[in-house]
Amino acid sequence: MTGDNRRSAIGQELRQGASALMAARALRDLDLHNDALSRLYYALFHAITALLLTEGVEPRRHRALAGLLGTHFLSSGALRPEDIAVVSRTQSYRDLADYERTWEATRAIADAAFADVESLLTRIHALLEVGGWIPEQGPARKSEGEGATEQKKDDEK
Repeated sequence: MTGDNRRSAIGQELRQGASALMAARALRDLDLHNDALSRLYYALFHAITALLLTEGVEPRRHRALAGLLGTHFLSSGALRPEDIAVVSRTQSYRDLADYERTWEATRAIADAAFADVESLLTRIHALLEVGGWIPEQGPARKSEGEGATEQKKDDEK
């Protein structure tokens, strides 16, 4: 994959991730916590995939994400063990939400998961910016999906 192709694939992953995060927030606001956690996982999945693409790695299985992150970003200090734990925990929540018929996520579980994932998404975006893979957003950067409409209106003025 060439640099331009990789940059395009990273952009596509980030767009899909932003869409998943918007859906997750809407579902959480509707108190549909299982569905929110499932979409939250996909927001993280797409951001992680974008980050792995910077190393030329395309994950083939969801279960491989944590290991691939550890291999490519833990030893350098770009990510911390706690970040890998967030990935594993979010993946477990998604599995429970989607496949365990008796499991019902609570608002507290959803809120904690959102806090962890949104923090990790911010760090992933910062790594992508520093690496020159995406444009820098500056100090007033918007988190994925948040304020996108307002930003577009400001840009149109």
